[in-house]
Parts: sequence; structure tokens; C-alpha cells
Amino acid sequence: MDLDYFVKQLINGLAAGSIYALIAVGYNMVYGILGLTNFAHGDVYMFGTFVALSLLAAHVPVPVAILIACLVGGVLGILVERVAYRPVRDAPRVVPIISALAAALVLRNIAQLIWGTETMPFPALIPAKTVHLGTIEINSLQLIIMAIALSLTAIFALIVRKTKIGKATRSVSQDIPASQLMGIGVNQIITYVYFAGGFFGVAGGILFAMYYAIWIGMGFLGTMNAWIACIIGGIGSLEGAFTGGILLGLFQAFASGYISSPYRDALTYALVMIILIVRPKGIFGRQMAEKV
Repeated sequence: MDLDYFVKQLINGLAAGSIYALIAVGYNMVYGILGLTNFAHGDVYMFGTFVALSLLAAHVPVPVAILIACLVGGVLGILVERVAYRPVRDAPRVVPIISALAAALVLRNIAQLIWGTETMPFPALIPAKTVHLGTIEINSLQLIIMAIALSLTAIFALIVRKTKIGKATRSVSQDIPASQLMGIGVNQIITYVYFAGGFFGVAGGILFAMYYAIWIGMGFLGTMNAWIACIIGGIGSLEGAFTGGILLGLFQAFASGYISSPYRDALTYALVMIILIVRPKGIFGRQMAEKV
């Protein structure tokens, strides 16, 4: 086995996987609380990423442009929850799914009207250099993206684990009626989760665009990758979303490098089928007891 090529694919997988992990964490939090799949998540972060592109093109300072774009993503997440989810929260499960898909299509078409359908390069916010480790060459952009994505994921996890609002979020995810009896504002917590998902999702979208490119279809691609990452790691689990994202990135990199790049997506969905058969709850998923 060529060690240099193996390490190259390993770094490719970890860089992509860390981005998937960051996007999947916010996506998974919604399911953990409401049991609803947020199919609009990808188009929320896609829209926010285009906002960042426009602000950068207008020569807004990079930190300010990124912060505004992330805030736009958070606000869009709140709007999606208020308009597409809250009115049908208690409806049969298929209704919120259709409502979320409708919200995603609205965001995608608005983005298409504003920015068009072309694939565009994202500004190089991080200078790319080649790092030499012996005979192995590594792109510094990959290492920096990996570090940023993992740091933001760790910050998100600390907020959920250590802060008062994070503890309230975990309480709501376990039992909404009991949380209401304890005086927790469930709607406020759900709003916070959608805001956090959109905020961190745009951060992941910017990293994704820097690593690949930006186009209106990146939202759908991100949604599918986040969904697959959650299935691998365990839907509703913060650790599962992170682990699933990393494993998905590694699997796609090695599938492309050692098997066939055109068949990467087919192999990915074959992996999902196997996981659903062998461990339907994912790596960190737990079987929940049901009242009968």
C-alpha cells in the first residue's frame, strides 16, 4: 500500500468529515427534541453561505461578514420553525416533513432568483500552503478547516453540556410534558435549537464552500450528508452526529480513492442500508422504551 496516498485520503476524509460533523450536529439536535427531520436545514445554511459571499464581495470585513451570515442562518432557522414546523408540530409525522420540504424549496428558489444557478468559487479566506511531513504533502487549508470545524463542534457541545440553556435543552429532548411542568419554556428552547442549528450550519456551509465551491444545490447535498451522518452515528445523539460525520467523510474519501469516485454515492447509500439492517439505531443510538 502506498503510505503517502493513504495519508492523503485520510486527510481528505477527516477534512470533509469534520465539516459534515459540524453541519450534522445542528441537524441532529432538532430530531433529538421533536423527533422531526429538518429537511430545510441544508437550504438554511446554503442561503446563509450566499449571504456571506455577497458581503465579502461588498468588501465587508471577513469576521463581520461571517458573523452576519451566521446570524442570518440562525434567524432563518427560527423562521422555518415558526412557519413550517410549529403550526403542524402535533400533526401526523408526514405533514411536518412535507412542510419542511416546502420551506426548503422556497429558500432554494429565492436563492436562485438572487444569485443564479452557477457554481462559483468561494473567496480564499485562508491562504493555502503545502505542508511537508517527510515525503507526504498536506494542504494547509485542509488542516485549518478541520481545526475550525472541530473547534466549533466542541463549542456547540460545551454549550449543550455545560450551560443552563443547554441543560434545559437536554431536559426538553427527554420529556417535553415533564419539562413544561418544571417551568421550562419549551417553545423558547425549540427556538434556541433552530437558531443554533442555523448559526453553526452556516459556519459549516462556509467551510464547505471554501473546500469545494458554492452553488444552490449544496444545501440539498449537505442535508443528505447530515442525514446519513446521523444514521451512522445515531439519530438524536450529539456524539453520534459528530462521529457519523467523521466516519462518513472517511468512507467517502477511501471509497473514491481506492474503489471508484463515480460510484462513491452509491457505495455510501449501500453503507446506509447495511447500517439500518445491522444497527438501526446507529452507533450511539439507544432503544427507547415505549409505553403500551
